[in-house]
Amino acid sequence: MKVKLFILLLIGFILFNSSIVIAIVDKNSINFNIKNHNIYRNQPSYTQTRSVFNDQTELINEYTWSVMRYDHVSESENFGIVNMPKPSPGMILIPTNMMSIDVCNVAVSIYHEKKMNVLSALEKYDLDHMIVGLPLIFYRILASRNSMPCFGQKSSIQEMKSLADRIFWADLVGDCYSQAVFNTAVLRLCGYSPEEVFTLLMPGHAVSIAQVEGKWYVFDSVQAQFSKNAILDWYIMPAEEIIYWLENDKYFINFGTPYPETFPYQDNPYSNIDSGILIDIIEKIKPIFNNSALGGKNWNIYDFIEKATPCPDMISTGFPYSVEDAQGSTNKEKAQSLLELNKAFIISQTGGDIPNQYDRSIYAIGDLSVEYPQAYANAAKYATWTSWFSKFLDSRFPSFDFLKTIFWIKFAIEPKETMEKGFIAFSDFSYIRQAGSSLDQAIITYGSLRNMKKNSNFWQPEDLYVILTEDYKGYLAVNIDGFWKYLNFGRGKLISNKPPENILKAFNEIDCINNWHVKII
Repeated sequence: MKVKLFILLLIGFILFNSSIVIAIVDKNSINFNIKNHNIYRNQPSYTQTRSVFNDQTELINEYTWSVMRYDHVSESENFGIVNMPKPSPGMILIPTNMMSIDVCNVAVSIYHEKKMNVLSALEKYDLDHMIVGLPLIFYRILASRNSMPCFGQKSSIQEMKSLADRIFWADLVGDCYSQAVFNTAVLRLCGYSPEEVFTLLMPGHAVSIAQVEGKWYVFDSVQAQFSKNAILDWYIMPAEEIIYWLENDKYFINFGTPYPETFPYQDNPYSNIDSGILIDIIEKIKPIFNNSALGGKNWNIYDFIEKATPCPDMISTGFPYSVEDAQGSTNKEKAQSLLELNKAFIISQTGGDIPNQYDRSIYAIGDLSVEYPQAYANAAKYATWTSWFSKFLDSRFPSFDFLKTIFWIKFAIEPKETMEKGFIAFSDFSYIRQAGSSLDQAIITYGSLRNMKKNSNFWQPEDLYVILTEDYKGYLAVNIDGFWKYLNFGRGKLISNKPPENILKAFNEIDCINNWHVKII
C-alpha cells in the first residue's frame, strides 16, 4: 500500500514539473536587491521581548504557522496539529506582498487617477500574466482520494513567480486565495482606502471586492480566465452561499465558518471596523452575493456588531502609502521608492507584546535576519510533504537515514534559487517547485530527519543544525555518536568531518547559535 501511494505521489510530483499547465478554477481551496536583503538595516530594532508568551517555544510556533500559511487546521505526520496563522493567511500575505518590488511595479504600471480605470487595468494585467495551475488541482484530487498529504500553503508573489518559472505563457501561478490577496494588495497601493477594498472568503473560493464611487464590485481573476471579465456587479458563489470573512491590511471582519473543528480560531466573531461603515458595506455587498449568510451562524449584522470584538492578533493600522507617495521620474524609480516606504512602515509596526500581521509577514517572506529563524526549521518538521516522504526514507541505521535523504534530495530538488539571497523557502514549497538553494535543501533534510527514527526515538533537535554561511550557502550538521558530520548540498564533498568556513549562524527548531565553533568544542 505504501509503495502504491508513493508511486501516486510521484505521478503528481512529476506532473507539476511539466510545462503544460492549463488555467482552471480552483474550487478547493520579493524581490529585493541583494545589497538590501536585510530589511532591518537602518531601521528600528525588531528584537523585543514578547512578554505575553509563557516561553520561547510558543512564540516560535506562532511564527511557524506564518511560514507555513495553511488555510485550514491539519494534522502533521508525527507532531500534532498544524494551525492556521493568525489572524489569517491573507492578512499576513498582504504586507508580505507589499514588500515585493514586483507588486510595487504592478501598482505603478497600472495606476490611474480614476479608480475604475485602475480596476480595469488590473483586470488586463491579471488576464495577461496570471493563471491557476492544473497540476496542483490534479494533485489535490489525488491526495484527497489516496490518504496522501495535501499542500495547503497560500502563496506570496515571490512563490507565485517561482511556480510560473517553467510556464511560458504565465508570470504568476496561484490559487484563488493567493490571487485575491495579490489583487487586494495592488489595489491598496493604487490608492484604494482600507474601507474600499477587501479580500472576501467564502466556501471553496476567495475574491476581492472593491468600491468605486459608492458602488461595490467583485473582482475575480480566476473566473476571468474563462469569461475574460474579472469585474462583476453580481456573483454566483461556487458552493454554499456564506461569507466567511473580509480582510485587508487594516481590517479583519470574521463572521465565522460552519466548521469550528477545521477553523477553530475563525469561530470567534471579530471586527475592528467602525460599525456604521460595516453596516453600509454589508447592506451593499449582500445583494451582489445573492443575500448570502454572514458566517456559519447566519448573523444578523446588528447582532454581529454587538458580539464582535477586535482580533487580538493584529493592529488596526493600515498602509499609509500609495503610488502617489512614490518619488522618481521613471516607473522603476517610483516602484523602488514605494518599496522602501513599505518596508520602513512595516518595521515601524513590529515589536509589540503580541505578534501582529506585520511581525508575521517578515517570517512569511522567509527573511533570515529575523530574531527566530528556528521557525523555519520548525515549519519543516511539521510540513506535510516533507514528513510524508520521510516515511519512505527511514531506515534501521541512523547513518543510512541521512545518506538516503541527501541522495533523495539531490534527485528530487533541482539546485536552483527560488528566493532572493538572504531568504529561505518553506520546505514543502521546494518540493512543489522541485527546486531550491543549498539552504532550502538543508531545511528539507532537517525536516525529513526529524520525522525519522534514530534508534528508538525520532531524531532530536540537538543532533541537527541547519548551517548558514556568510555567502548564504546551506549545510546540515548531523551528530552521529558524538561526532558532527556536515552534509553539503552544493558543489564539493558530499559529507565532511569539518564544518564549512565563514559560518553566519546555525539553528534548529529550538536554538539559534551565532558561534558554531564554540558549540562544537
